[in-house]
Amino acid sequence: MTNEQSATLLRLNKQAQVAALNAVGFSDITENSRASEFGQRIKWAAGLLDLNLACNRISDNSKWYFTREEWDSLTVTNKQLFIKRGLRIRAHGHSFVISAQECYNADMTTTFYWGGQGKAIDGLNQKGLGAMYGCFTGEEDTDLIIATLKDQNNSGVIGAPAAEAARAYRAYTLESDGIEDESNWFLPSSGQMLLMYRYRDKINEMMRTFWSSDSMLMTDKYYWSSTIWDTNSAWAFELNTGRITNQNKNSNLLHVRAVASE
Repeated sequence: MTNEQSATLLRLNKQAQVAALNAVGFSDITENSRASEFGQRIKWAAGLLDLNLACNRISDNSKWYFTREEWDSLTVTNKQLFIKRGLRIRAHGHSFVISAQECYNADMTTTFYWGGQGKAIDGLNQKGLGAMYGCFTGEEDTDLIIATLKDQNNSGVIGAPAAEAARAYRAYTLESDGIEDESNWFLPSSGQMLLMYRYRDKINEMMRTFWSSDSMLMTDKYYWSSTIWDTNSAWAFELNTGRITNQNKNSNLLHVRAVASE
């Protein structure tokens, strides 16, 4: 085989690898990407790539991500340069940041109605038991839910309490911490919920390490997703056990754990 033939074969192999990675959702991978990245992306597509502490640097609000070992290696002084935002999970081709705390009402309670019972939301599609496993549109869904239900009274529930609570979540504030959390927090979709359940033990270990046991995904608590079953009910998840059920949007007070894009 000549050098030219070898180069052509390598180029064709790379094109095939790029096409395969694009097909599983890695649209940022192109023929100009380094082939050394491909192994990591294959691992990411097939399962859990990593869990990292998501931080923002106080001086410029830039985003940083640390493994536990990297964080532990920092001096106390260097740790003080950052503020913790949440825990980033990268798994099965998806990436998002899980909040370290549940969402709270003004009276410090932690349960919410979903809202909008009987109200159709344009663009928010019903997901059956099979389809919900591949639903990763929590950010877009939260936008639709809030925009459609804002200030509406549907069977006694005003607006979209669960989605609004997720959107209002802040890991830190300018007033309290000297830096503003500019993340777009949202109500996780069913697919994102299922990843949190699937890797709950590792997530809980990291939550306990970086915050406390209060930050863990707790037993005997159902959390709302942004994914609907029909106009009257939405999917809810018990993240510590994997129990899944559809709940009446206006009749059940459930918990909210916000997530954010990177």
